[in-house]
Amino acid sequence: MSKVSTVSSLIRLAARTEEDFINVTRSVLEDGNLEVCSEYFDRLNIPRSVGSESNQMELPYLAVTSEQIGTFEEEQAISQGIQKFLERHERKIKWHTTHPSEEGIDNVLLLVRATAVLTDMRLRRLHLLLRKSQVLTPGQWAIAREMMNRAFLGFRNFLSLLVLWMDAVKAVLTPETLTERVGAFHRILDAQVQLLEEHSRKIEDRRLELTIEPERYPPVKPPVYFGGDLLGPGPWRQYWDTIERRAHRFRESLA
Repeated sequence: MSKVSTVSSLIRLAARTEEDFINVTRSVLEDGNLEVCSEYFDRLNIPRSVGSESNQMELPYLAVTSEQIGTFEEEQAISQGIQKFLERHERKIKWHTTHPSEEGIDNVLLLVRATAVLTDMRLRRLHLLLRKSQVLTPGQWAIAREMMNRAFLGFRNFLSLLVLWMDAVKAVLTPETLTERVGAFHRILDAQVQLLEEHSRKIEDRRLELTIEPERYPPVKPPVYFGGDLLGPGPWRQYWDTIERRAHRFRESLA
């Protein structure tokens, strides 16, 4: 069986149920084939007909070990694959916003749960990548910044779309039906926000330990802010303010 057909079969299996999505993704990560991992996320597609079947307040955990981490370029490829997955499924949330219905609730919740799980895994891969070396090239630090920015901003985009979807679905469903179907999903979002805050602190702590060695120039500490990064105090404050407002608005929708 060729690599393409193997990845295709994994994608078909992962698209069946939420449990299959987690189990197949976990097996792809554990296998450690970075090329397959990148292609898997790049092509993974969860249909609108598939919904969340879990009411658990704790999300599944996708473990990652240091042995599974590749070079900066390989990890960048995996991150880009995850980014394509997120952008593809952002369009599904937008579709649900323009076609609000009770039948679409489970799919929306599944897509947001998948986003939260992958965002956490994505950032843990970044932590392990930054632990592989004490001294980075400017190119490696640029890749790390890109991976960080896309992970945090990707979750913010989904949270913003979730709030817009909630406004739309509230217009067609009774409050009782909405509360029954969505339940205490806001707790998952609150836990994810806390997790992202922890990730951001760890990234900043690691930045202070790293050294950048530009070619033909003296070593320097990784810059705090340039090129539109989230690492600066101002952008971070704006980011967390937006996240908190979106999460609060979602909670109010279920009150």
